[in-house]
Amino acid sequence: MKAKKNKRGSNNIIITIIFIVVGVALFGYLGYRVYNDFFKDNAVRKPVDSIELYEYTLSSNDTEIYKTYFKELTAILNEKPINYSEYAKCISKLFIIDVYTLDNKLGSTDIGGVEFLHKDLRNNFKENMGSSLYKFIEINLNGDRQQELPIVEDVEIEDITETKWTYNDKEYPGYTINAKWTYVKDLGYQNTIKLTIINDNDILYIVKGE
Repeated sequence: MKAKKNKRGSNNIIITIIFIVVGVALFGYLGYRVYNDFFKDNAVRKPVDSIELYEYTLSSNDTEIYKTYFKELTAILNEKPINYSEYAKCISKLFIIDVYTLDNKLGSTDIGGVEFLHKDLRNNFKENMGSSLYKFIEINLNGDRQQELPIVEDVEIEDITETKWTYNDKEYPGYTINAKWTYVKDLGYQNTIKLTIINDNDILYIVKGE
């Protein structure tokens, strides 16, 4: 009887091991599919244009209004001397369009507007947006998402003021900008903001939004 019990116990252990191995293999396969699909889709987002010195990029899935202002920014930065007031207004428009246009995002971790922020703020910004505005964006691996999401139609700069701003114990020249925007369809999302922008080594960075 003991021999039979031992044999039965061994069989149960073998069956359990088989289930574990199959489960791990299945989980790994599904993980690979999700990873592969996501990055295959991300390949569509390869930059089609860039302003290399400033690390600004334009992707094929950016909206037409974003592409328009990106061309405007390129022209502003090619002028010598640079008109920093126009530079500030243009990156404010691009930032707003990229942050609040959610329809072209691949998922909740595909955060817009990051390249216009000061580098020290980018990780924190992505975490905050991922847990708030972007939290409920469904993954769009195959371009068949049915979720209705906002698309910024255009941005209006209401006013711009030169200012001084202390950041990390150092004072920088900069601007405060009040802006408002419209959506292709009003879904009740935010449509006004006040931005603070600093000039750090001749590159403008957004350091505050309220």
